Amino acid sequence: MIKHLLRQTKQSGLEEIEHVKFLIITKIAYFALAVHALLIPAFAHIGANMLAIVNILSVSAWGSGIFLIKQGLTSLALRVFCLEVLIHAVIVCATLGLGAGFQFYLWTVSCILMIDYQLTFKWAATYSLLMIATFASLYLFFSDVTYGFAYPELLPYINVINVIIAGLPMVYGMGLIREITLSQRVELTEMAARDPLTKLYNRRFAKKLISMAHKKSIEQDANLCMVMADIDRFKSINDTFGHDKGDTILINVSKLISDFISEDDIAVRWGGEEFLLILTNTNEQQAFAKIEALRQQIAELDAHPDFPDLTITMSFGLIEWQPLAPIEKMLQHADTALYQSKHLGRNQTTVAKGSNPTFDDIDAVS
Repeated sequence: MIKHLLRQTKQSGLEEIEHVKFLIITKIAYFALAVHALLIPAFAHIGANMLAIVNILSVSAWGSGIFLIKQGLTSLALRVFCLEVLIHAVIVCATLGLGAGFQFYLWTVSCILMIDYQLTFKWAATYSLLMIATFASLYLFFSDVTYGFAYPELLPYINVINVIIAGLPMVYGMGLIREITLSQRVELTEMAARDPLTKLYNRRFAKKLISMAHKKSIEQDANLCMVMADIDRFKSINDTFGHDKGDTILINVSKLISDFISEDDIAVRWGGEEFLLILTNTNEQQAFAKIEALRQQIAELDAHPDFPDLTITMSFGLIEWQPLAPIEKMLQHADTALYQSKHLGRNQTTVAKGSNPTFDDIDAVS
């Protein structure tokens, strides 16, 4: 089951990455198509007719790439775009010189190539470095090319505009990648903290939360109660109805517990059919009333849709946490109180009296 969950998570992560890649490439493609379309009349106006023709071909290339994206061939479209930028940069720099700044688009595609996950890292890095090498080579081969068309006084401004336009896709792409990285980090943290079946906190992670809640209760001089809970005769339920049905019951009981407790309380799947609850800002009397209400709701719960007559009950052991008592001692006494509830007939709440340092008194209340 866990392996299946991991496979699903991995597949979900890959799908999310592909979706982000699709967004990045699609937005950049439409942006680039619009830029090249605007360059056609601009080049024709300054007398660079060959470049106007080149940009007509560029528009066709970007349009074809967008079509490929819609067909699900994003990786192929990306390579078409990179080839177009490479050819376009070389031709424009050979015609206008380096002062116009069209060579900076090579930096953009060198970054975008790295998100082509159908390429291995080795080949993606190689192609990206080739783009950077081409950028450097343009300064070797075309540094002496002078601008010979209309409006030479605008050349510095065109250079700045091209630098900005070339940078926008990189900023946009890195921004989206940053967002998905943060999102996946939060998701992985949540997965590590939660029990995969019940979605309650797991035992290992919960100990940190419990320690923090205990420390906070001491600092704020607030009451804190610990409750151990166990589904009655759950082994018999599993043996009778099967483990799949038992899992469904665990899920439904856990959901009821999650919905019942407050936002600041902590609910943990402690192991198997056993649960641990930490009730914050709650004294013993308040906790007992709250747990009794929960116990009654569980007894009335439709635990499984296939068995409407099946009644599920839970037993509880409750103790108010004394400020100086260690967590291990509190767990021990809450567990002993839970055992007392089981011993007295189940489906009841036992309160462990912790009014003295030895915690020797345990009173059953049902």
